[in-house]
Amino acid sequence: MLWRSALRLIATSPAIIGLSVLAMTVPSKVFAADILCRGTIHRAHSDDISFSVPWSPNTGFEQKVEFRNARTGAGLSQSSRLRFDRKNDKDQRIYRGNVSGMANVTLINLSRFFQPRPGGQVSVNFDGQWGRGTCADRR
Repeated sequence: MLWRSALRLIATSPAIIGLSVLAMTVPSKVFAADILCRGTIHRAHSDDISFSVPWSPNTGFEQKVEFRNARTGAGLSQSSRLRFDRKNDKDQRIYRGNVSGMANVTLINLSRFFQPRPGGQVSVNFDGQWGRGTCADRR
């Protein structure tokens, strides 16, 4: 008699286990989006520099910053891939890189969150000159 109840339990268990696994594997509707942050470094005695830097769920801001002449749109340079350095005293993430090993590039995610939100801001330093950028969904 004991073996019959064990067989009944085994026979019904796969269905119960299958339903519970199905309920647990329903995909979430929350997906991280790719973000693009663009801004300008204002310079007093020459053309301003515009910059853009992407953010993705896989690499965060550990990507290259592109710099352009803001007036003509001509490409100036591209940084090395940024690397996370540390958090500052405001809990903001700091990333560092360079252009051709000569000009330093620093990005500060002004949000306290790893993922910037649309409308969030970044601060970018290119060879000692700072600018501010705003992030938006990449579409």
